[in-house]
Amino acid sequence: MSNYAERNGDLWFSGPVDLARDPALRGFVEYLDLSPYEYMPHPLPLVNIGWLGWENGLQNTGSALLTDEDIERVRAASPRVGSMHLGFHDCEFCTGYAPFDGNGEYRYYAAGGVVYAAPGMILHYMEAHGYRPPQVFLDDLARGGVLTWDGRADRLVGVVRDVTAEWELRVEAVVDLANWKDSRALDAIMVAAREEEFADCAGAEIGGVTGGVRGQWPRD
Repeated sequence: MSNYAERNGDLWFSGPVDLARDPALRGFVEYLDLSPYEYMPHPLPLVNIGWLGWENGLQNTGSALLTDEDIERVRAASPRVGSMHLGFHDCEFCTGYAPFDGNGEYRYYAAGGVVYAAPGMILHYMEAHGYRPPQVFLDDLARGGVLTWDGRADRLVGVVRDVTAEWELRVEAVVDLANWKDSRALDAIMVAAREEEFADCAGAEIGGVTGGVRGQWPRD
């Protein structure tokens, strides 16, 4: 069971809906791993990871067995959730009256240039249902390390500073700039924070990325 309703062309969560009987709704947040991300606008191209559902199942048939190391690797790379406006989604693999639900998404910036997007429920899928993300994703997380400033960061700074850009894009850019511990990222975020209207919309996101890590950003 999952919760969906429709109003003015937008989907949001309302009463319970049986996904098995409503195939038009089954793919609402279900995408194949490593396919292009198209769910919500974002300043950068993204790749889907862990958008699981009834139609395609856990998507890891025939892969290596999930290990505790895999889970901890993903957990360590998931410090903050973005896109909290997406609404809550019930896990389609949980049985019983109160399935696990989640909101938002994680984005993982690989050193090689790929940006992965996963639902906030990815760790639940791994821990509760044995989902194992594709090896290429796990390998990219293993390479980890401090991100070097690159074209992705320049693009995000440009969006944050663009007062004509859609505020949703600017919010996502603020959240994702925190992946770079670089004074240029902090400067762009603080400039946006001084815009009263934008700060009213994105105050929680701005506070979330600056409050805990501001002291870790170097000053030139």
